[in-house]
Amino acid sequence: MKVHISYLFKITLALFILSAGPTAQMIHADETSPATSGGTSEKNFGEQTIQIARNYPDGGGYIWKGSTGVCETLTFDGQTILEKQPVGTYCCGFTVQVAFKLALNNNLFEGKSFDQVKQFQIEWYGSTKETAEQQCTLAMQHLGVGHAVKHDDARTGDFGNFWRTKSGHSILFLNWVTDDQGNRIGIHYRSSQTKTDGIGDHTEYFKNHGGEVDPDRLYLCRFNEPELKPEDDAEESEEPRRGANR
Repeated sequence: MKVHISYLFKITLALFILSAGPTAQMIHADETSPATSGGTSEKNFGEQTIQIARNYPDGGGYIWKGSTGVCETLTFDGQTILEKQPVGTYCCGFTVQVAFKLALNNNLFEGKSFDQVKQFQIEWYGSTKETAEQQCTLAMQHLGVGHAVKHDDARTGDFGNFWRTKSGHSILFLNWVTDDQGNRIGIHYRSSQTKTDGIGDHTEYFKNHGGEVDPDRLYLCRFNEPELKPEDDAEESEEPRRGANR
C-alpha cells in the first residue's frame, strides 16, 4: 500500500507541474526556415550569424579591463585589427568577432580600406563620442554595410546593444521574452558576460518587469544582404515560394 500511494503521489505531482506552465515565454520575433544544406552561402545572414556564434564554445572567462575582447586575432588586408587576448572575452569583442567573420565570408568589406575597417571596429566598441550610444548600429551604417532594425522587425541573429540602469552590453539577439499577453518583457541573447563566465546565452528583463534593461535604449541592427538579381526576382514572381506571404 505504501508503494501504491507513493506511485499515485508522483503521478499527481507530475501532472500538476505540467499543467502549471511558465508565466514567461521565449519567442522568436521572426523565425527563419532552416537552410536545405550545410553550406554557409545558402543560409541567410541571421542563420550564418548564429552558426558562427555557436562555433565558439561556452565559457572561457569574462575579462574586460586591459584586453581586446576577442579570442582570435582579427586581420584585414594583411594588417591586424585586434590582437587575440591571452584568455577570455568580453561582449563587444565577441560580437565584433562574429560580425567580422560573417562580413569576410560574404565579402561585405570588399572595396573597403584597412583604415575604414579599423574605424568600423572602433565604432562597434562605442569608442567615439558619436557612436557611444548606438555602437554597432552606427558602425554598420557609417561603413555602408548595414542598417538599423526596429524592435517589431527583429530577427534571430541580429546584432545589437542595450543599456541598463548603470551599464551597457553588446549582444547577438536570439528572441524576445514575453508575458502571457504577448507583451515583451525581456530579451534572450548570446554574448560574453560574467553571468555565463564568458560566452553563453543569457536572458535579461526590462525595467518594470524585474530587470534593469531600458527597452528605449535597446538598439538592433543587421548587415545588408545582397538583393535578388532581376532573373531571380522574375522567377519568384512567377512561382511564389511555398509559405510566402502567410
